[in-house]
Amino acid sequence: MRRQGVTADEVPNLSGWTNFVLAVNQTIQEFTANRELLEQSVQSTSLKLKQAYEDLKSESSLRLAQADLHQRELENLVQERTAELQAAQLHLEQINKRLEYDATHDDLTGLANRNQLMRELNRCVAQLGTDLAVGLCFFFIDFDRFKQINDRFGHLMGDKVLIQVANRLSTLAGDATCLARLGGDEFVLLTGQLTVAEAYKLAQRITAAFAQPLRIRETEISMSASVGIVLGDASYQSADDVVRDADIAMYRAKATGNCYQFFDERMRTEYLEGLELERELETAVREKQFRVNFEPIVDIHQSDIYSIESLVRWIHPDKGIISPGRFISLAEELGLVIDIDRIVFEQTCKQFRQWRASGITRPQQKFNVNLSCGQLERSDIIPFLLSTIDVSGISPHDVVLEITESYLLADSVLVMKNLNEMNELGFSIFVDDFGTGYSSLSYLAKYPIHGIKIDRSFVRDLTESPESKELIRSMIAMADALNLQVVTEGVETLEQLQIMTELGCRYIQGFLFTRPMDAMQAETFLVDQPYREVGAIAPM
Repeated sequence: MRRQGVTADEVPNLSGWTNFVLAVNQTIQEFTANRELLEQSVQSTSLKLKQAYEDLKSESSLRLAQADLHQRELENLVQERTAELQAAQLHLEQINKRLEYDATHDDLTGLANRNQLMRELNRCVAQLGTDLAVGLCFFFIDFDRFKQINDRFGHLMGDKVLIQVANRLSTLAGDATCLARLGGDEFVLLTGQLTVAEAYKLAQRITAAFAQPLRIRETEISMSASVGIVLGDASYQSADDVVRDADIAMYRAKATGNCYQFFDERMRTEYLEGLELERELETAVREKQFRVNFEPIVDIHQSDIYSIESLVRWIHPDKGIISPGRFISLAEELGLVIDIDRIVFEQTCKQFRQWRASGITRPQQKFNVNLSCGQLERSDIIPFLLSTIDVSGISPHDVVLEITESYLLADSVLVMKNLNEMNELGFSIFVDDFGTGYSSLSYLAKYPIHGIKIDRSFVRDLTESPESKELIRSMIAMADALNLQVVTEGVETLEQLQIMTELGCRYIQGFLFTRPMDAMQAETFLVDQPYREVGAIAPM
């Protein structure tokens, strides 16, 4: 076939072409489809990338915000910890300052304490040897009967008294180098160099300041000061030596009744002798180097012995007889007085049993023994008394226990318990040295008291002092009203005896009848009975 000049052979194979076209079309379609898929993939990927970017951006912002918050929290924490550290440092500094203050100051009065005093005193003493123009004056101040104030009013009141004492001393101290409280009622004042006249004047001011009673609320507290004074010079090598010598001078002032005393070398010798006496007294108690002397108490109405008082004497192996006035106070300081009391009581019971068995004393006659305050405050005092008299075969009714007036002002539950039990057992209880303590007499009604012993100080001036006579008259009238027996101590003359008889005192004790006697002398006295004939009584 031939169309338009084309032969049949010249016409291409259409089936092949068709396949080709179809293949091309398919390829185009696949490409188009793939392109769409690719576009979709690209679009999807783009969206994912965009979303990822947004997510990352958001997360980054969040993390940045969190980091910023964390940073602020860290900054706040650092600030807080810094503030805490600063507060802790400040607190530590305050604690250190307080510790340093407490280490150098008395916690009750706020004055310097012993540590601070010794630091200042050592500094001053060190200067004494290097500068002849430098000196020091040291006042050791102790307050008399402060223990009785504590016993009577309690330790809380005692603390208030010490605070007022510190305030008064602070006013007097002025620009002194150091005012300190050593402890208890002991105070010291350290100044620069003073003349004797200047030191004397300052000591007078100190004692005068306490001549006026302290007033705490509604209570007036009377007290007095004893002052020991050291004028320091280059002879002193240590602060301890200054304190020791001032302490010695203070005790001399207290013992002699002077308000103040300057130290001198003789006092140091006596002090060393006192230390020796302490050692010897401890040995005396251990070896029982004590003997009982006896002094009768006479019943003037019956011209007979009412009782016999036991009085202790120390029989020193080298120094002979030492009177109680030299060692009782020391024994109290050393805590030995209870042992001495018990030695005396045992010896007295033994002697009284012998006299009773031989008929030298009669059943109605008693014996008096002294009890220290320490005895009354012991839980074993009653068992001791009972066991001792049981061994001796005597009765509590034979015994009069003498107690110093100031001991009854302690307001102790144990003292009250012991006194009540003594009374129930049959012991008689007398107040010794009556009238020399505090003015309060309430203890006469509070405690089971059977009698009083009027102190010899009232009798001494009896013939010359109308006041003493009236005081004794009042004491006897009061005792009669309370149904108490009255013994007058220290009667030495017939004139004193006559006045006491006129005043109505029945029981008399004193040198008019006899001085204290040992056991053999007392036995002779009891047998001969020289007191029965009034005409035979004369001063010894």
